[in-house]
Amino acid sequence: DGASSEGKSRAEVLARQQLLRLFKFCRKQPGLEKFEYEWFATECGIRETYTIVGAETITVRDYARGRVWDDAVCYSFYPIDVHRPSGEGIDIRPLEEGTVPSIPRGALIPKGSRNFAVAGRCASGDQEANSAYRVQASCMAMGQAAGAIAALAVARNEAPADVPMENVWALLRSHGAIVPGGKGSA
Repeated sequence: DGASSEGKSRAEVLARQQLLRLFKFCRKQPGLEKFEYEWFATECGIRETYTIVGAETITVRDYARGRVWDDAVCYSFYPIDVHRPSGEGIDIRPLEEGTVPSIPRGALIPKGSRNFAVAGRCASGDQEANSAYRVQASCMAMGQAAGAIAALAVARNEAPADVPMENVWALLRSHGAIVPGGKGSA
């Protein structure tokens, strides 16, 4: 549970205990008496914590079919990649060739909010879709879109959900973003 300090601390302690156990095991193996770790992560990564309930929710069906939303702000590309809670491997489902899903503005707007936009793995979607769009490139594109939406909302004195999409797409394009929506979309 990476959603609390206690849960994150438990994960950190467990990860270090496992790393030490593996180290000691390797050192006992013939030929590995001088085994050393050259590098390991300084922090335990927690894959899932929270997602918002958004004005729109990306489903695995939307994602796998490459839905281009009317309010799409960016593309995603990564396969569905669910780590099985049982610990028994990863369920990887590559996208069909030519399928490029998009992320809607509505998935970045918390339902019922007036002045918020979010980005990244907390965007509104089901667990399977989130397993794909939570990756760094998609999160960076969502962050750029959320920033553009917020800047336009402030400049226009509007809620993020009310900013015309044409304005969002134009601002994103002016900064070099590859945008799915509107005229001249990629």
